[in-house]
Amino acid sequence: MTAQLELDGQKVKQMFTTDNTTTSKTVKIFAPFRLNAAQRKVMADGKLLNVAAPAGRQQGDYLYSATVTLLRENTALYTTAPVWASVEIR
Repeated sequence: MTAQLELDGQKVKQMFTTDNTTTSKTVKIFAPFRLNAAQRKVMADGKLLNVAAPAGRQQGDYLYSATVTLLRENTALYTTAPVWASVEIR
């Protein structure tokens, strides 16, 4: 939820107010092949939030991880990972 303020006759949206709580999500992408940065984007509401960084290998797969902070817990997260990659959001 956002709060609106009126400054010089224009409405301004304020992202964080004192009553807002945020939630943090970790996005993990597992892929059998290396992914480039364009394939590791994490988005919400059509906006880029983060790019998953390489985090090593796990059981033969390349592991990428990103942490994002959301205002609403039920916000839908999207990735640009290929369909053959596995995505885990916690």
